Amino acid sequence: MNEEFHSSIKIPFTIYSGDSFGGICDSIESAIDIVLAIQEYHKYHNSRLVLIEDDVSFGLETKKFLNLEGPALWKSNDLLDNLKKSTSFFLADLQNDLKRITVNTILNLILSIRNDWSEIEWAVYRHEGLDIKQKDLAEKLGVSQQYISKISNKSKLRLVREAEKNLKQLLHGIDTTVH
Repeated sequence: MNEEFHSSIKIPFTIYSGDSFGGICDSIESAIDIVLAIQEYHKYHNSRLVLIEDDVSFGLETKKFLNLEGPALWKSNDLLDNLKKSTSFFLADLQNDLKRITVNTILNLILSIRNDWSEIEWAVYRHEGLDIKQKDLAEKLGVSQQYISKISNKSKLRLVREAEKNLKQLLHGIDTTVH
């Protein structure tokens, strides 16, 4: 993740306790891209992820997650505990209420839909929107063109892509000065 998203990461992701990890992204939008990538890369493990928009009071100059202190980090444990009590995969605590509600709702719906996808559904998702014809994709994956079409509809691939696109557009348009 650190290598693939290096231009969007201020403080690299670091494992700090068992299966817990943390890092700092340069924006909410890049953090959401990373959350979506984490689910895809760890698709056979149910991950719970929290996103916090708050201050880091100490340690930023070291560029090491384990040296950081501040409200953003203190909130993470509480949010993770709340998330574990729910059926959601994701919980954000953002400074703007409209942005928080939007991100939590849409991202949890996307993650819920994608959670049950098979390897072939992920493969079709990765290729959707690229300049590859359904027939060629079917050949590449060793299935029929009709099966690709069936997967696209059954898995709600287009709906997920549209939700991802709309979430990004909403985030760019939400007035973050109103709380």
